[in-house]
Amino acid sequence: MMNMATESDINVDKFIILANEMANAAGEVIAPLFRSNIEFSDKGDKDGRLSLVTEADKNAEKVMRDLISNRFPEHGIVGEEFGSVRKDAEFVWFLDPIDGTNSFLAGLPTWGTLIGLQKNGRPILGIMNQPIFEERFIGSQYGSFLGEKLIKTRECKKLENANLSITSLKMMATNNQLSAFNKIEQRVYNTRVGGDCYNYALLAAGCIDLVIEGELSPWDIQAHIPIIRSAGGIITDWKGNENFSEGLVVAAGDKRIHQEALNYLSKV
Repeated sequence: MMNMATESDINVDKFIILANEMANAAGEVIAPLFRSNIEFSDKGDKDGRLSLVTEADKNAEKVMRDLISNRFPEHGIVGEEFGSVRKDAEFVWFLDPIDGTNSFLAGLPTWGTLIGLQKNGRPILGIMNQPIFEERFIGSQYGSFLGEKLIKTRECKKLENANLSITSLKMMATNNQLSAFNKIEQRVYNTRVGGDCYNYALLAAGCIDLVIEGELSPWDIQAHIPIIRSAGGIITDWKGNENFSEGLVVAAGDKRIHQEALNYLSKV
């Protein structure tokens, strides 16, 4: 299981400095291109469905990779646009330059840059950066922060009181997955569709109670794990495991509604 490392012998300070530099550099590339009618292409990696990429995605990931390679050339990198190097390294970075490219192209500001770091397979640092709003969520052994403000998840004892979010219902790839999701949706008091990576950040900040999604890749998930856990929340796959190998994610601010959701999701 990939528990977030909090051991005192892990000095994350130098990695936090680098991650902030990476977020700044990526934001400088991306922000001027937002709502600019930028051209896009189809990566063709979604089984016949459009999977869009722009020069903003590619150039932002490149500047982040360059910063890692210059500072820590022994570190591994797993990125959405340029693949993986040194995946078996002690430290591995997970990069998604624009999580929510569809929203980015639609002029919606719910996208963000995701930066995650693992040590020996354990998440130790995560950033979600939104350069238009100038909002940066960061989680580590020091806690979770929005800017300089410490953030915490909120209490939610039962599904009937929960605010549920999902980016798209198309993330439910099978009828069984959609059926399980619908059973939960019928119990919560409110469901919002859309939001991309902001759903997870706002869960950590105590604004959302539950996020359920599927068809996610490692770079979509890893940055969120330290942010949510350090804020007091819980994030697992639909079986309650922490390897996320199938790209199925359920995140909750309160372990009680997480368990309620698992009662439905774990049967899929």
